[in-house]
Amino acid sequence: MKVLDRRTLLRGAGGIAIGLPFLEIMSRSGTAAAQTPPLPKRLVVFFSPDGSIRENWTPTGTETNFQLSRILAPLEAHKQNIVVIDGVDNVCATKGLGDDHMRGMGAMLTGIELLPGTTQGGAGDPAGLAGGISVDQKVANVIGKSTKFKSLELGVLTGGGGTVWAYTSYADANVPLPADNNPASVFNRVFSQLGGDQTALQKLRARRKTVLDTVMDGYGSLAPQLGAVDKARMEAHFAEIRDLETRLTASVGAGDSCVKPVAPTIDYKANDNFPVIGKAQMDLMVMALACDLTRVATIQWERSVGDVRFSWLGADRGHHAYSHDADSALDTVEMLTKINIWYSEQFAYLLTKLASIKEGAGTMLDNTLVVWCNELSRGNSHSHPDMPFVLAGRAGGALRTGRFLTYPKSPTVPHNNLLVSVMNAMGLPDQTIGNPAYCTGPLANLL
Repeated sequence: MKVLDRRTLLRGAGGIAIGLPFLEIMSRSGTAAAQTPPLPKRLVVFFSPDGSIRENWTPTGTETNFQLSRILAPLEAHKQNIVVIDGVDNVCATKGLGDDHMRGMGAMLTGIELLPGTTQGGAGDPAGLAGGISVDQKVANVIGKSTKFKSLELGVLTGGGGTVWAYTSYADANVPLPADNNPASVFNRVFSQLGGDQTALQKLRARRKTVLDTVMDGYGSLAPQLGAVDKARMEAHFAEIRDLETRLTASVGAGDSCVKPVAPTIDYKANDNFPVIGKAQMDLMVMALACDLTRVATIQWERSVGDVRFSWLGADRGHHAYSHDADSALDTVEMLTKINIWYSEQFAYLLTKLASIKEGAGTMLDNTLVVWCNELSRGNSHSHPDMPFVLAGRAGGALRTGRFLTYPKSPTVPHNNLLVSVMNAMGLPDQTIGNPAYCTGPLANLL
């Protein structure tokens, strides 16, 4: 039986060459199966500040038979796509320099204490920025090598940089990645060259011709050597290449999920534009993922100690100001509940956008892991136990969704374990992140 070299190329006019899939004729045993490249995984971090209202956030029921709370009710349509996590503590945020907002923000994605510095919070000693890399950047360093942008950091009224309150992501200790708060800036940086001059694209098509057409003569000589299974694989291989070539050279938006967005024109500094800015940023982020310009992105709503005034909900004070009121102030508890319901609605919007993009036999949400996080558990107590985490998407099958996971109070379950599980879900083998003193491995029963 003739064996075809695995490095065989089909060559056509002009010397254009095309590689072949793994065929049975390349195997002496003839039993090797064709392998389809997996769809890309993506990681998205969604941050909202100032804690939540636990009694209105926590679901009821069992792991797989649970009822969403009032705050999480907007996620009902995505209930089978989420994992609600209760009982995980940000232990690291109770240690070291800085106040609770500062420590919570710095440790949220890094799992390590703040460095010494000069920023004075509302309490505690002055502190600087986070002392290590954040989990999104750990992942980006692995899965972001082949995309135009290793990661994208987007913001919605996060304020100026320079202090730990303003940063979600860190490339390394003391190396924050500022969020871009201006949708127009994001558009110009990410999408300005997408699609390009359509006339130029037409010329490009005319110059290049179709790769498949140049190699079909080579296939004609190879075909008689192939069995039925190999012929089917070759035809599928050509179909995939044809599809890739079409997507690379077609006009943007011609039946493709990668569509050049309209350039946003928003006053991105206006308080009352907060909802419009956030929607624009989420739309840009999802399209950047759909166009495979990046596979890792964060969206930071407000900043730690965020004081956006939710006027569209009837608020007459800033978010942070409300969060300091006592639990006996029932009007405040109701307003904070409404604010967190609103954030849940934005999270649901993001999930719906991801689920609207078809990918393989499923959607882009199936291949994405979305992490909703906060720097505090409750605002007025500046607490870090029972952090309000929600995960969404299936991370390409790594995450078992449609569950409500509750962890015991003894022994304490550090949130570093959740960060390790995020890395594992994205294909990284790491067993620790941040300060190993607050990490005991992956979060049990999550993946």
